[in-house]
Amino acid sequence: MNNADAIQKKRLTTMFAIDVVCFVLAGAAVIGYVAAKIDWLAPVFVGAIAVGLGAQIWFILGWMKAAKREEGSKRS
Repeated sequence: MNNADAIQKKRLTTMFAIDVVCFVLAGAAVIGYVAAKIDWLAPVFVGAIAVGLGAQIWFILGWMKAAKREEGSKRS
């Protein structure tokens, strides 16, 4: 495994950890909002979804950047 693969593996693990935390937080927020009628949990739910999606976009952009770098080194 080269250095780029190790970096991507670390990014993948980080993305999964962020997504799990956001999933649990969003689930708790939506249950609190619907069942307990706690109004301020609606933005928490939306924020957790946005952060989880952001983590996935961050991972994909890093993957694309690494692939582009690898493609450039193969051409040389």
